[in-house]
Amino acid sequence: MTYSKFAPMFMIAAAACTLAGASAYGQAMEVVTVEAVREIIVGKSPIGAPIKEMSIRSRVSYADLDLTTPAGVATLEKRIKDTAVSTCKELKVQIPAEGSTEEKCVKEALDGAAPQVAAAVEAAKKPK
Repeated sequence: MTYSKFAPMFMIAAAACTLAGASAYGQAMEVVTVEAVREIIVGKSPIGAPIKEMSIRSRVSYADLDLTTPAGVATLEKRIKDTAVSTCKELKVQIPAEGSTEEKCVKEALDGAAPQVAAAVEAAKKPK
């Protein structure tokens, strides 16, 4: 079995994701998942197709927020943006790739989290 030069970085990223996921199980599942994705060719499959993608998922809890208020929603959005920025910086440092930027990564991470935020806000506003 051969490993690419990126194998140690993938192991570190996988361990970080596992640790982050393990801590989330102990908490309420009121979380938004922020995913930073970097498309790079990391190897080839047995049939020669390129294997491309590296991602880091981070969970942002909103269990302590009141999403029926503008302040609660704004706090959640800030947490998500801060998480996207730090996750994309980590991904950029770990796996530099030509043509990708932190700004693009952050935008894509925020775009991916937006439907989850909308669903959480909608659920919070429904009468119980």
